[in-house]
Amino acid sequence: MRVRYSIKFTTIIIIVALIMTLGASAFAQEDDDEIVTFTFAHPGPVRTMDAPVTWFGSTHWLTNLLYDCLIWRDASGEGYVGQAAESWENIDDLTWRFYLREGNTFQNGEPLDAEAVKWNIDRVRTREDFMVQPQWLFIDDVIVVDEWTLDITTFVPFPYFEYDVSFNGCQLLPPQYIEEVGEEEFARNPIGSGPYRLVEFSESDRYVFEAWDDYHGGRPEVDRIIYQVIPEVSSQVAALLAGQVDLIPSVPLPDQSRLEAADGINLVTETSNRMHHIYLRVQTETGAMSSTFPGYEPATMDQNVRLAISHALDRTLLAEVHGAASPRLGRVCSYYPEGFGEWLADPEIIEEWYNPDLAREYLAAAGFADGDGPVVHFDSPSFQFGSESEVAQVAAAMLEEVGFQVRLNILDSSAYTEQISTAGNNRDMSLITLGCSPSLVPTFYKCDWTQPMRNLCVPEWDEIGNAILQTVDFDERLELWEEWWEYYLDFAETITLYEMDNVMAYNDRFEFVPRRDGWFTFRDLRLSQ
Repeated sequence: MRVRYSIKFTTIIIIVALIMTLGASAFAQEDDDEIVTFTFAHPGPVRTMDAPVTWFGSTHWLTNLLYDCLIWRDASGEGYVGQAAESWENIDDLTWRFYLREGNTFQNGEPLDAEAVKWNIDRVRTREDFMVQPQWLFIDDVIVVDEWTLDITTFVPFPYFEYDVSFNGCQLLPPQYIEEVGEEEFARNPIGSGPYRLVEFSESDRYVFEAWDDYHGGRPEVDRIIYQVIPEVSSQVAALLAGQVDLIPSVPLPDQSRLEAADGINLVTETSNRMHHIYLRVQTETGAMSSTFPGYEPATMDQNVRLAISHALDRTLLAEVHGAASPRLGRVCSYYPEGFGEWLADPEIIEEWYNPDLAREYLAAAGFADGDGPVVHFDSPSFQFGSESEVAQVAAAMLEEVGFQVRLNILDSSAYTEQISTAGNNRDMSLITLGCSPSLVPTFYKCDWTQPMRNLCVPEWDEIGNAILQTVDFDERLELWEEWWEYYLDFAETITLYEMDNVMAYNDRFEFVPRRDGWFTFRDLRLSQ
């Protein structure tokens, strides 16, 4: 009797939690049984549907359904596929030519021609208020050759051209419609040229996409894609088990065996193309920190303190705490040549780097001796791509062991984004999830790259980054990268912890193949045969 009561009580608790998280409407049955609906448990946040405005990859997962780019990264990570462009070629050192799909339109019938593409690229590279704008400054000009052909020229030879023009800000929006209704109205009622139309959304909560019959690549097999924001991982797991969502992006280690044993659920692991790092403050000018905490001077302004933090952290143990991860020293994933897997991912080198005694020596050099280290404020989300809360707690204990006085501030994902990362209210330390592709990394450490959470300027380092982004010869570029990493480790503004895999759980009604870039966008989703 007690067992039966316990099961009923547990079931009631789960249902109540789901209603609070998803809203009662999530339990409504489909009016038409033939409509194929797939629901993704999105951890958040989701920003504006005016895609080029924001840098957040978690937003671009959605906008990739609504908009086409000129070209897009292949799901395998080994090349590129055409979207608005049917083909393209590099016709000289500075010029790339794109041949568009003739007759292609946006979802309102507006032509997606060369003039429309030029308008979009000119918009994103000239708008300093767009977060992605610095990424597009390598472009010199966009030249309309004819109605369905255009050239993009660069100031210098640019080895990562294809990657950057298929990354954040690449989404093509309808110029005539935006000029007619204005940017604010467009963000509320967006129109794209991708395989899905956005038919309903409540901001930062629920986004409903329906297949577009007239997409140039054919109508998608799945009729409806829903992104349901569920920040808490426990609620994501409960929703999957209850059949209210079809995929959750990051299964915590304690839940993996339970989900593996559940009927109708598959688990799959793939590289996430993401890494966990700790940002350390090296200046106080960016973001809101100086006004929120007037007069506060971060201890991490001292390079010796930063190096003490780097050597105090046992990356191997932190990767084990996270679960599906491998320790790393550098910010580029090890499967890229620029990631120097034989060095920055070598377990023996990483083990030697962890050196609490050396960390104490650096603290002494900074004026802190006898275990009386500085106070450092450490901000972390509770959960985004894994066990961030647990990782932050263990990292804090490691720092306290060598003498730091850690003030740990753990917030849920949305609150962390709003209060810390977007606002720039991070003081000494903040746990951050970042992509690990080599294309943009040198840009983030250049003197002219500023974000609310961070900015740094080391002229010699800046010069090496510029050289990397202008060197087409592969071997010469790798030599420059080796120099670049020496600065990265010595300056210690970004402390890389580990490279993450995604352990995903999904409804086996669907044939889901994860992307190597870690993006959760479902253009190619199929029903299981």
